[in-house]
Amino acid sequence: MISVKGLKKSFNELQVLKGIDEEINKGEKIVIIGPSGSGKSTFLRCLNLMETPTEGSIVFDGTEITHLHDREINRIRQRMGMVFQHFNLFPHLTIRKNITLAPVLLKKMSQEQADAKAEELLRRVGLPDKADTYPAMLSGGQKQRIAIARALAMDPEVILFDEPTSALDPEMVGEVLELMKQLADDGMTMVVVTHEMGFAREVASRVLFMAEGTILEQNTPDKFFTSPENRRLKDFLSKVL
Repeated sequence: MISVKGLKKSFNELQVLKGIDEEINKGEKIVIIGPSGSGKSTFLRCLNLMETPTEGSIVFDGTEITHLHDREINRIRQRMGMVFQHFNLFPHLTIRKNITLAPVLLKKMSQEQADAKAEELLRRVGLPDKADTYPAMLSGGQKQRIAIARALAMDPEVILFDEPTSALDPEMVGEVLELMKQLADDGMTMVVVTHEMGFAREVASRVLFMAEGTILEQNTPDKFFTSPENRRLKDFLSKVL
């Protein structure tokens, strides 16, 4: 579904991604772990061109997307949802409006269709009674579940998660991870940057370890955590497990 070749990204003199080659297949759950500053979030943001690659190519569902114009990029982003660390909900809009805004603006649905879809999604994320409330009235975990519902409103083929639990209080992490596990069970293609090792063990089809702008090792969760080969990965796991 996504093919990445020779991906590099620099910010002025700082080279953050140093040449990444990766294939992500339909239905896979890819979990990316690694130390801070390793380029994980930059890699994720390059996949839907929120960051423009300095070099290399990204092919999504057979289409080279690296050099598309803005209108074409927006069409690709409709198929590739993203959930951010800090929710990015519109504080002045109700939860219903937060969920329905994009589908209606982009003429994917009428307001009536979008409202029905929002009610269905709110039931799915366990918050059916929150449609007319505002983000400030919700807990962090509830906001993140709404952010996931908003991403699902566009019927994406892939969802990118950028450290979706790192801004949450510990007791709220579980409710968001549980929802993500449900999406995985439903067959959603997912690329997840996270520090949640239990989630990686339980849900990932593959775990990638990034450090210093490259992917140093990847494997199935079982082999990744029990038989790491790369010295840098062994050191990292010894600190986080």
